[in-house]
Amino acid sequence: MRAAKLSFLYVARAAGLFRLSRFLTRSRVRILCYHGGGIGDEHLFNSLLFCRAEFLDSRLRWLIDNRFSFVSLKDAVAMVVGNSARPHFPTVLTFDDGWFSTYKTLHPVVHRLDLPATLYLCTSYFVGGWPNVEVAMHYLIWRNQRRQTEIQGLHVDVDGTYDLSEAQGRQRLVKAAQAWIRQNFNSRESVCAALEQVGTQLGVAPTELDLASRRFDFATANELGTMRQQGWSIELHGHAHHYPVGRPGELKHDLETCQTEIRRAGLGVARHYCYPSGEHDDSAYGVLSELGIESAVTCEAGLIGKADARAKFHLPRFLDGAHIHELEFESEMSGFGHFLRRLTGRQ
Repeated sequence: MRAAKLSFLYVARAAGLFRLSRFLTRSRVRILCYHGGGIGDEHLFNSLLFCRAEFLDSRLRWLIDNRFSFVSLKDAVAMVVGNSARPHFPTVLTFDDGWFSTYKTLHPVVHRLDLPATLYLCTSYFVGGWPNVEVAMHYLIWRNQRRQTEIQGLHVDVDGTYDLSEAQGRQRLVKAAQAWIRQNFNSRESVCAALEQVGTQLGVAPTELDLASRRFDFATANELGTMRQQGWSIELHGHAHHYPVGRPGELKHDLETCQTEIRRAGLGVARHYCYPSGEHDDSAYGVLSELGIESAVTCEAGLIGKADARAKFHLPRFLDGAHIHELEFESEMSGFGHFLRRLTGRQ
């Protein structure tokens, strides 16, 4: 199916449909999404969550060479909500979560090219100052070569046999380790030590896990402050990386906590929101409006023409990564992918 799709896109581009789509959608806003960078082999482990600096550089240079205009998120929202003038192919560059690797490896690419960018910050791990345990655990399981593993001598809630060949077994181990670490450790040193203990049981040495590189940490306030001084805006991704479906009061509290932590870190006042994992419901409109939030982005691909009071809280965004073929990326950015979804009823 993938080969058939790429063949179809190749024919469509050769027939001039990409060029036609670009002309027809030249004033529509595109929003791109990336996450963390690659310090080690993270991009091989999860190419949606981590990408190498060289990859981002090649994507951005392609867009520049093809006359895409990078605009700030604030300016893009003004374009789609109001009547602000639009350059050709207005494109917004966004990054989720707040990984240290975004600062370490991707920010220099963006800064070198002198582009505006937005970071949607999830503040719980940022405030904690330790690695993202869930992602680190999934990495350990990925590095583990065994289909089945035995954990012994860690804690009664973690010890046991796990079938790592199945998603259910992998998730059971991740949740058990998360609960153990969350309940028993509250410093970066102790959390790292606990992850290294689990890694050793899975056959992954501490040097291979390499937590000293901060590959699974979030950036500090000073690091984010440097990014902000160099053209980035720091916006809301929630305090917990979880959207409380059907619980507007919890959503409001989560956003207020996230806003408080961003202000406390001296990173300005955040006015834009990114739904964690793209999940949202109808109650978002009331909460976001009450809090004075000016826009919210999803994980649904698409281009943006105009957005009313509700649509501005459901702005589409394209999640790019090394798993996306160059033809697929070009199709999406040209607007051809947008037209295909409309034709097939998926837009």
